[in-house]
Amino acid sequence: MDSFYECIIAGGPQHGLVFKRPLDARHATPLAIVTDDGQLCTPAARKFGSRVVLLHPQATGEQFLTILAA
Repeated sequence: MDSFYECIIAGGPQHGLVFKRPLDARHATPLAIVTDDGQLCTPAARKFGSRVVLLHPQATGEQFLTILAA
């Protein structure tokens, strides 16, 4: 099992940003981050086990589908 999540942001000022976050089995809280513009990005999809797509509130459908296809 992986010891980290690979997060990809869809939409917003950090669209396409990929970063890793450590996996903490003690907390079942979903991943979420605050972007540079102060908006909360929440999980929208999981790709290939440890990859998570975080959706910016202002993301377009096209941006989301582009990240899913990548």
